[in-house]
Amino acid sequence: MSGGTDSSVAAILLLEQGYEVIGITFRFWEENEVNQHLLDAQSLAKKLDIQHITYDARAIFKKTIIQYFIDEYLNGRTPFPCVKCNNELKWKLILDEADRLGCEKVAMGHYVRIVNENDQFFVAEGVDPDKDQSFFLWGLTQKQLSRIVFPLGNMHKTQVRKLAAEKGYFYVAEKKDSLGACFCKDDYRPFLKSQLAEPEKNIFPGNFVDENAQILGTHKGYPLYTIGQRRGLVHLNRKVFVQEIRPITNEVVLAPLQNMYKTDFKIRKVNVVDKELFTDNFDVFCRIRYRKQNTLCKLVFLENDMAKVLLSEPLESIAPGQTAVFYRDGKILGGGFID
Repeated sequence: MSGGTDSSVAAILLLEQGYEVIGITFRFWEENEVNQHLLDAQSLAKKLDIQHITYDARAIFKKTIIQYFIDEYLNGRTPFPCVKCNNELKWKLILDEADRLGCEKVAMGHYVRIVNENDQFFVAEGVDPDKDQSFFLWGLTQKQLSRIVFPLGNMHKTQVRKLAAEKGYFYVAEKKDSLGACFCKDDYRPFLKSQLAEPEKNIFPGNFVDENAQILGTHKGYPLYTIGQRRGLVHLNRKVFVQEIRPITNEVVLAPLQNMYKTDFKIRKVNVVDKELFTDNFDVFCRIRYRKQNTLCKLVFLENDMAKVLLSEPLESIAPGQTAVFYRDGKILGGGFID
C-alpha cells in the first residue's frame, strides 16, 4: 500500500471479494521525516479495519537501486531503476514477508493482468492503455506470478477513482498520480551529483566528437548525457543526437538522426516464459520504450542469459541499460536489459 489511489482501491476490492487482507507499506526513499504516503496508507488501513505493516527497506534500497543508478551512468549507460527494483527487490521483499505472515497471495495496484495458459503464467497488458504497466514487470518469474493478484487489471483509472468516491473515500479518489522514479522525479543530473562523494572526480569536461573522431565542442561530463539526447549539446548548423557515450575517454559521440538507427542489438539478464514460444519468424513485438512503440522482431538466444534481437525495421536511439520487452497478443513473453 503506497498510500495512493490505486493500491488503496485494490485493498478495498480485495476485501469485497472476501480476501483476508494485510496491508504493507515499504519505505524505500524519503527526502524528509514526514512520509505522507505512509500516513495515508496507515489511515486507510485503520478505516478498512485491516492489519498494517511498515517495512523499512531504505538501507537495502540505497545499496542496490541507488548504487545501480549511479553505476550505470558512470558506465555510460541509461539505467531503468523501476525495472531493476521490480526484478530484484520489491517483489522479493513482499513475497518473503507474505511467507512470514502465512499469506498465500500478494497484490499491488498495477494496471496489469495475469493470464494462465497451458499452466504458464503471463503478464498481460491492462485494459486501460493509458495506464498499462506491464512493460515494467517482464522480470517476474513463474513462481512469483503464481501468487500475484492484480485487482485493477480489468479497470480504467476513471473507474477506479469513481469507485473510491462512491465508497466514500474522497481523499483517495482525488489523489494525484506519482510519476517517474520514486527518488528522482525530475532531471536526474542534480540527484546524481548529490549522491557522489566527490562529483568532480567522476564528472568533468570532455569532448563532443563526431563518428570520425573530429572534435565538435566541449561537454560538461559524459554521465550527464543519454543516448538519443538532442538538447543541451553543441551549436551546429545541423541537428545532432547523442549516439554513443565513451566513459574511458570521456567522449560523447554525436551523429545525425539517420545514423541513429539499428536493426539488431543484444540484451542481457534475459527472462522469458518459455524459449519455445519464440520462432524463426518476425512474429513478436519488441518494445524498447514504455509508450507508443512496437516493432516486429525475432530472438536468437545466446549463452549466459543473453540474446540477440533482430528487428524487422530499424529503430533509433537504442540505449544500453534500458530494457527490451517482447509481446504477443498483449501478453509478455519476456524481456532483458539492452547491452
